[in-house]
Amino acid sequence: MGFVNFVMAVSPIVIVLAGILAFKKPAMKVAPVALVWTMVLAFTYFNVNGLAFRENVVVLDALLWKGIKEGLKIVYMVFGAFVILNTLKRTGAIEDVKNTVARVSGQDRRVQLVVVGMMVPIFLEGAAGAGAPAAIAAPFLVALGFDPITAIAVALLGDATPCSWGGAGLTTINGGAALVEAGISTNALNSAMVGRIHMFGVLIIPFIMVALAFGRKGFKGIVPYLCYAGVTTGAVMFFLSNFVGPEVTSMGTGLIAILLSVLYVKVVPISTPDEFKYASAQETRRRYGAFRAMSPYIYMLFLLPIVRYGVPAIWPETGFGFLCTFGYIFWVDCVIMICGLLGAVTLHVKKDELFEIFRMTAKNVVPVLITMGSLLVMAYIMQSDTTGMMSLIAGDIAALAGMLYPAAAVLIGSLGSFITGTGLGSNIMFAGMHTEAAAALGMNPITVFAGQNAGASLGNLICPNNTVAACATVGEVGNENKVMRRTLVAFGIILAEYMVLAMVYTLVLFPNFGM
Repeated sequence: MGFVNFVMAVSPIVIVLAGILAFKKPAMKVAPVALVWTMVLAFTYFNVNGLAFRENVVVLDALLWKGIKEGLKIVYMVFGAFVILNTLKRTGAIEDVKNTVARVSGQDRRVQLVVVGMMVPIFLEGAAGAGAPAAIAAPFLVALGFDPITAIAVALLGDATPCSWGGAGLTTINGGAALVEAGISTNALNSAMVGRIHMFGVLIIPFIMVALAFGRKGFKGIVPYLCYAGVTTGAVMFFLSNFVGPEVTSMGTGLIAILLSVLYVKVVPISTPDEFKYASAQETRRRYGAFRAMSPYIYMLFLLPIVRYGVPAIWPETGFGFLCTFGYIFWVDCVIMICGLLGAVTLHVKKDELFEIFRMTAKNVVPVLITMGSLLVMAYIMQSDTTGMMSLIAGDIAALAGMLYPAAAVLIGSLGSFITGTGLGSNIMFAGMHTEAAAALGMNPITVFAGQNAGASLGNLICPNNTVAACATVGEVGNENKVMRRTLVAFGIILAEYMVLAMVYTLVLFPNFGM
C-alpha cells in the first residue's frame, strides 16, 4: 500500500515530465491536465482529513486564487523583461549592446557566455532573486546572438547555485530558521556549509555551459579561462559564505567574479578560433553610446540592490515589510518595469512606439498565466496539509535512504523546488524533517540541511515554472521540452556531485561541524 501511495502522490509530477519531455507537448497544455488530475486526487485518494465535498471546495478555491495571484506576479516580471528586450530590438540598440559587451568581456563568445550566463545571474540573484536572473540573462544572451533555447538553458544553469542565498540571503536565513530557532545552528553556519557545496558547483558550470552551447569543439583554446572562471568564482563564494555572511554572498560573488573575468581577458590573451569570435559590426555606425544602449540593464544593476538594501536601511523597523506588502517578488517586478521605462526614455522611444511594444509583449506573455497559474495551484495542493502529498513523497524517500540520507536530502531539496518553484519554499517545507531524521540517525543536522539547501537551489534548474517564465522572456513559449532536455543533463551531473559531497561532508570531513 505504501508503494501505491507513493506512486499516486508523485503522479502529477510524472504527468508534467511525461507531457513535456516524452510527448513534447507545450507546458501550457500539460499544466492544466496535471492540475485537474491533482484536484481529482485531492477530492478522493488524498482527502486525508476526510473533508466533505463543500469543505474541500473551500480549501481548493483559496489555493486556486492564490495560484492565479502568484502567477500574475511572475507574468508581470516576464512582461518587464520582455519589454526591455523588445525596446532594444525596436530601437536598434541591440547591436550596440552586443558591441559593448564584446569590448568589455573580449571577442570570445564563450567568455561572453560564462560572464552573462553565470556571473550576471549570481549577482542578480543576490540583488533581487525571485526568478529575475534567468528572466534577464536569457534575453541578454539572445541579444548577443545566442540561440534562444541555448540562452534559456544557460541562464537557468547560471542561477542553479546562488538560489541557496537568494535575495539578501533570505533562502538560507528564512529557510534555515527551524535549525536556528531550535538552537542547532546559526545563519552563519548554514551559509558556510552550503557555500562549501556550491563552490564545487560553480567550478564545473562554465564547462557545462560551453558544452551546451558549442559541444566538444567549444573547449578549443578556452580551457584555461574556464578553469580560472570556475576557481575564482568558487573561491569568492567560499570566502563570502564562510567569513562574511549569507546576506551578501550571492551579489558579492557575482560582482567580484565579473571584475576578475574582465581582468583576465585584458591581461591574458585568449587564442580564439574564428568560429567562436564575436562578429562585431565595427563598420556600422553606432546609433547609441555604451550607456544609452545598455541603459535598461545598467539601471537594473543599480536599482535592484539600492531598493533591496536601501528601503530597509531607511526604515529599519518596517522597510522590508513594506517591500513585501504584495509579496517579495512584486517589488522586483516593479523595479524591472521601471528600468524598462527609464531605458525607453533614455533611448528616446516615442509614446506610440512604446504602446506598440507593450501590445506586442502582452500578446506573448498571456499564455504564460495559464501555465504558471496551473503549475502553482498544483504545487500548493501537493504541499497542503489537507492532501499531504509532498510530505508523503519526501518521507518515503527519507525512509528508504538510511545511511545514504545526506544524499537523499539533496534529492528531496531538488524535488521541493521542482514543485514549488523556489528554494526557500523547499527549505521551509523540509528543514524540520531533516533535523529530526539527522537526530535519529546520529548525523550532523547542519551538513544534512546544507545538502537540502544546495539541492533546493539546484532544483530551480529544471523547475517547470522557471522554464516557462524564461521561455516567455524570449518568445519561446511552447518549446519547454527542448529546454528541459538540455537542463536535465546538467541537473543530473551537478546533482550527482552534490549528493557525493553531502555524504562526504556529513560522514567524513565535517561530522562535528558547528556542534
